[in-house]
Amino acid sequence: MSWPNAQSYCRSNYTDLATVDNRGDMERLKDMAVASGVKTETWIGLTRADSASWLWSLGETGMSHESANFTNWDPLTDPSHECGGMTAEGRWLGAPCATTLPFVCQEDEASGALHVILQNKTWKLAREYCQLNNMDLASARSWDENDAVEAVIYESRSSLSLFWIGLVKDMWEWSDQSNSSFRAWSTSQPNNDGQCTLYKPSDNTWFDRGCANNYPFYCYIGKRKGNFKQVVRVEMTSNSRFNLDDPAMSEAILIQIQKKYEGVKLRWNVQPDGKIFQRKEEKKVNDAPSQS
Repeated sequence: MSWPNAQSYCRSNYTDLATVDNRGDMERLKDMAVASGVKTETWIGLTRADSASWLWSLGETGMSHESANFTNWDPLTDPSHECGGMTAEGRWLGAPCATTLPFVCQEDEASGALHVILQNKTWKLAREYCQLNNMDLASARSWDENDAVEAVIYESRSSLSLFWIGLVKDMWEWSDQSNSSFRAWSTSQPNNDGQCTLYKPSDNTWFDRGCANNYPFYCYIGKRKGNFKQVVRVEMTSNSRFNLDDPAMSEAILIQIQKKYEGVKLRWNVQPDGKIFQRKEEKKVNDAPSQS
């Protein structure tokens, strides 16, 4: 099928087109291709987005709303660059991905141990080095994580001014809206051949291709991986004893609503004037004219 038709089929019969989160998933794809005898390229769920966004190499797993919004960019950074590094002062700088720099690797999140590697590599080769050693480029998704990376850079006693970390600007997104930043592009890919992604079993890599082409495809079944947001308007009535502008009152109301929707995370949408609730004006109903 074409990529859009494959997406519709997967969403109707399974959960979505396959999201590939890590090298373990890549090995599963390879094993499935061998077991089924499929040697041709196969659609997966990665497609070009409307705009680029900064992602962490390690992914966004377990991030809170606050850490998802954390940034520490140096005001002098060039927004056109697509890879990110950290200065010795803990600020982030964008740099051309082909620049060769030392880098910081991070062990899995259970350990979180950081290691400065004083070898100059491009961002991509730095990440490959970390991954081949069962690590990834370091993340700094909060002040605590940022301070930890800054500290190991300082402790390395290096005179170099910039180190690669796991920041990368990416133009691709998963069909299920997963925020996984794992990529396994073949050399020189993507090369603007199309907006959708094929898995190539012969060398266990990906390349881009026009979405209208017909190929086999992989679906997955299970809990949807992406974070979906839905806005719901709530209308409430109250008497003058309740001050709905009081943060404690709005929090208490949210807790009561949350109890009815187990497994769903709720939060109030703050209006441009800083308020959560907007008073609804009552319509005045005129009395019907009397008849003589």
